[in-house]
Amino acid sequence: MQEKIIKYRHLIVITAVAITLMSLLLIPRLTVNPNLDEYVPDHIQNKVYMRKLDSIFGGSETILVMLHAEDVVNISTLDRLKSLADDLSKIEGIDRCISPFDALEISYKDGFMLMEPLLEEIPDDISNYETIKTRILANNMASRFFAEDFSLVSIILAKNNYTSDTIIDEIREVIANHPGSEEVLIGGLPFIRYSISGNIKSDMVVLVPLAMVLMVFMLYFSFREWKGVLLPFIIVAMSIILSFGVMALLGWKISLITILMPIMLIAIANDYGIHMIARYQELTRGDRSLSMKQISMQIYTDLKRPIITTGLTTIGGVLGLLTHTMIPAAQLGVLTAVGISFALVLSIWFLPAVLSYFKLPDVKAKARKNKMAPADRWLHRFSRWATHHPKRIVTITTITGIIGVMGIFFLKVDTNIEGYFLGKSEVRHSAELINNKFGGSQFISVLFSGEVLEPEVLKRMEGYEEEILKDPSVGHVNSPVTLIKELSKGFYTPDEEGYNQIPASADEAFQFIEVFAMGGNEEAVEQFIDFNYEYARMLISLKDGSNHTAKRVQQKLQELTREDPDVEFITGDCLTKVELADMVVDGQVKSLAFAMVVVFILLSLVFRSVKAGLISSVPLSVAILVLFGLMGMVSWGLLST
Repeated sequence: MQEKIIKYRHLIVITAVAITLMSLLLIPRLTVNPNLDEYVPDHIQNKVYMRKLDSIFGGSETILVMLHAEDVVNISTLDRLKSLADDLSKIEGIDRCISPFDALEISYKDGFMLMEPLLEEIPDDISNYETIKTRILANNMASRFFAEDFSLVSIILAKNNYTSDTIIDEIREVIANHPGSEEVLIGGLPFIRYSISGNIKSDMVVLVPLAMVLMVFMLYFSFREWKGVLLPFIIVAMSIILSFGVMALLGWKISLITILMPIMLIAIANDYGIHMIARYQELTRGDRSLSMKQISMQIYTDLKRPIITTGLTTIGGVLGLLTHTMIPAAQLGVLTAVGISFALVLSIWFLPAVLSYFKLPDVKAKARKNKMAPADRWLHRFSRWATHHPKRIVTITTITGIIGVMGIFFLKVDTNIEGYFLGKSEVRHSAELINNKFGGSQFISVLFSGEVLEPEVLKRMEGYEEEILKDPSVGHVNSPVTLIKELSKGFYTPDEEGYNQIPASADEAFQFIEVFAMGGNEEAVEQFIDFNYEYARMLISLKDGSNHTAKRVQQKLQELTREDPDVEFITGDCLTKVELADMVVDGQVKSLAFAMVVVFILLSLVFRSVKAGLISSVPLSVAILVLFGLMGMVSWGLLST
């Protein structure tokens, strides 16, 4: 076979380059998918619930535009807010634009229900500002737009699901056209996804070249020869290009997980070329009678078996990700396996073929290379120490493994995408303000079905609201009860029974809502009750978007509503992340177990010994334990590592 590498070296090089170029042409098709919800299969229970909820109440997503200042209740800030709301509502793809100027002040006068805009006129007299603040705090429809200390005011935009997250660019353009002294921030899940998408692209541009430069530096430090740098570098680059080409060919998207693929290939795919170059340098230091063609054939003969064995065990290990429930994790396994396979083929065929074109190093260069490299000297010393002190090695390895196991107990799974950003980033700053000032941007919905306007049902809703608000992680709770009690102020005077209370009958509640809806407020009603009055929902916001909080609130709601025949299910985007976290743990265990079994079987077959396969698997097992233990000790959350 080694003679054929030289005989067909032109064909080998041309074929490898052609495959790489064809893959390169496919890369422009790639797109980014930062949406965590799409990482999980459609049959997951919470996704099924969310689809039904969206079919009833609409599937629009919320974007918040916020003005931040010491005090936002002043004519300058409110004028700017009004102008922003008017222009933002004109953006195509925004279904609704809701602002404090849409909030109504409901009252009862002379037997009639009065609905007047709370901020119809903005006074320029400072003395009136405190009166406005009092009226805002007393109005549930208006207070949700303001922070309690009036340092923040918001506009709520409802983006339809068919509009791309790049609509954020249009929103920023509108903001730029209305300058002011207030800090303007954007929040909401579409903005987070938009930011993640931008970060993925920038990370690809920065991290991959940086990792490649670091690899070049390490290769030069080890070999001190440009061939030892160039050939492994080319192999890694070609492997990455092929993997991205396959990704584009299969129609897969770059995700938060598959972005790891090029970094993994840089770490893994250069190993085989490094072994080949190291053997080449050993041969050039020895018998000078060998030609470059003979050396190329010799390194193939000497290393084909160990490199193929190493490559197959690595491919088998990464294909363990196919057992993972998360779709991008399985994709990562396939793409990395493809890249490693290509690197393996390039290392044992392409590299010797290219090497055969070069001349032997001259005598002076050979004399310089006879001196042992610094890395070789350190490895030689370490190998002597290891062979002379085997008990110490076993003891150190055992202690390290035990420490690693202890750290695993502190490992947590974190799928809260707000936590993926640094504290100084715009996303993190916006998320913290929303959580602290507006009660949170992540929601849990409780769906009620049946006679949802019956007083008994409404009173149960009210009881659930009172109980769940006792949880410090819950921000606000809104439901038909919130709306109906506010509407009652338009049918009763403050001193009458029924004012700010649940009506005595379903017909009366229906009357409240119909009168309100006929006043052009259908959208406000449709947030909580469907058109046929068959479904209603209670919406709970969370100040803390962590998995632990979402799971705790979900369990508390399940306990409260367990005996309620009208509660159909409890769902929310944040609960998809809880299920995702469970999938990460389950998938990690399955993929690691599968990978370890595959590696053990391959090693046992190669060495024709079960004992050898078992011993060879020990270093990998200890390394995995130490890695996860270290993550637990430094409090790094586990997503899909």
